Amino acid sequence: MDADRLHDMSASPLSDQELAALPVAYGTAMGMLERAEIRSGETVLVTGASGGVGLALVQLATARGARVVALTRGSKAAALEEAGASATLPRDADPADLERRLAAVAPGGLDAVADVAGGPWLERLLPALRENGRWVVAGAVAGPVVTFDLRRLYLRNLRLIGSSMHTRAHFAALADLARTGGVRPRIAASFSLSDIHAAQKAFRDGTHVGKITIVP
Repeated sequence: MDADRLHDMSASPLSDQELAALPVAYGTAMGMLERAEIRSGETVLVTGASGGVGLALVQLATARGARVVALTRGSKAAALEEAGASATLPRDADPADLERRLAAVAPGGLDAVADVAGGPWLERLLPALRENGRWVVAGAVAGPVVTFDLRRLYLRNLRLIGSSMHTRAHFAALADLARTGGVRPRIAASFSLSDIHAAQKAFRDGTHVGKITIVP
């Protein structure tokens, strides 16, 4: 491996398991936030907030001073608030109720949406973006084909941004944050390598919030 791809984390307060959780989910989240230019003081909604990338978005956006509204299953709301979310919304709420709840927690509208779900959320939540807002998407588990009103996009000068993975610069910024303890991945469970099947079952059950790690 080239030396410029290595990051010395010996001074980081994070454990080996926490550091191991950084590269994929947290790197993807960092790429989304950087491309959408999320800044301190902005209000950002995160879809799929209890998943790997979603939780990373909550933590990383909070670390840079943004106010986070998390869209998630109700049973996981407390864990997301612990991770830094200022408010949570139930993803299974009917459209009218969701609109009412969102207006209550973000009366001035949203500066940005960090979307890891796709599907109907673009059409349902795009009206909540204020002028010059940004919608960054890095997933389509709720559906890859969407419809929305293009007039909403251009009349309010909104930006729709695609984000796949992080760049080397994005990951270097993430490493700097982890080196100072500015972000700490949530470890939901840890299994020994001999119990990998139990780990896979825990992952499949989907009741966890955070990363499941395997240790020798």
